[in-house]
Amino acid sequence: MLLAACHEEPASAPVLPVNRTVLVYMVASNNLGTGRFDESDLAEMQQAAKAGDITDGRLLVYHVPPSGDPVLKEVTASGIDTLAMYDSETSSVSSVRMRAVFDDMRRVAPADEYGLVLWSHASGWLQDGIDDELDNAGEMVAPLAFGFDKGQKMNLTTLARTLQGQNFGFVYFDCCYMGSVEVAYELRRATPLIVGSPSELPSNGMPYNRNIRCFFAPEADLLTAARNTFELYDGEFGVNRTCTMSVINTAALDGLAAVVRDIYSGASDPWPAGYEPQRYMTESRCYHFDLGHYVEALGSDDALLAEFRRFMDEAVLYEAATPFLWNRLAIESHCGLTTYIFENEAQSRIKGYDTTSWFSDVASELLTD
Repeated sequence: MLLAACHEEPASAPVLPVNRTVLVYMVASNNLGTGRFDESDLAEMQQAAKAGDITDGRLLVYHVPPSGDPVLKEVTASGIDTLAMYDSETSSVSSVRMRAVFDDMRRVAPADEYGLVLWSHASGWLQDGIDDELDNAGEMVAPLAFGFDKGQKMNLTTLARTLQGQNFGFVYFDCCYMGSVEVAYELRRATPLIVGSPSELPSNGMPYNRNIRCFFAPEADLLTAARNTFELYDGEFGVNRTCTMSVINTAALDGLAAVVRDIYSGASDPWPAGYEPQRYMTESRCYHFDLGHYVEALGSDDALLAEFRRFMDEAVLYEAATPFLWNRLAIESHCGLTTYIFENEAQSRIKGYDTTSWFSDVASELLTD
């Protein structure tokens, strides 16, 4: 890695901390990059910077272009400055590279608080990522998917460990399918607030020209940021009117998990006869269903269901959905979190679902006699 000075101060001059540094971790070495969606978003960021939306803070972007080496940049009102350059030999969806970028962020842009935007493709909890980290016993961890760097994806359990201790005040997923209870539960120790889409997100992603000011408000305004993204697409027509958005309070997830586990333990069948779940994927094989719709179908104890609704109110701070996804799939139930539904033990192992913390702590109860 080659570090480059971002201004003309002596290398030894101290960098004074700001209130908040926000890092956009932009992995565009895929068709999002060849489609120039990364360039469009960078232009929106600079538009926001020129409008004065970065107040008492710094906006950094780790940009992995579709071709060429990754670069750590800073977006300012006067332009985009290069802070560091990296080689392409280490994958940008590896824990090694992500930690190195976090370290560089803290060195060149120290702050009292930090926020993180994860920009790329994603598939929620699905286990199709790379094995790049060993557990305490020296065994490879089970992979789950985030990002897409020249065909490689980061596993979610590695992402959770990489984020732990980094003190990110929020994680905003500008990518698809990360508004699932499995994702949020895996990251519950890593960040207090998560913004994500339970469904596929259009390639344009969030409107950075509207949301940058939200990230740099005295208290980051994630509800408005999520609402801005939703309203952008809700104002479209036909196939372009498609979006789901959620803001998740991770402090409520342990309580939510406990009550859902109790409801699952009393269920006689993980997929009740005749049950038609609310889907969030238009493909024939679906991995993301509405959590609330499913729990209500399984639950028979009114007290437990009331407790479930209470914890959902605490966990889901904002949720919104367009009437249809891609003008094809009707959204009639939207609680703000999706989940996977399986019928038997074999299906619980599909895509490594049984390696998630949500399965081991909660959904495995559906398989007990």
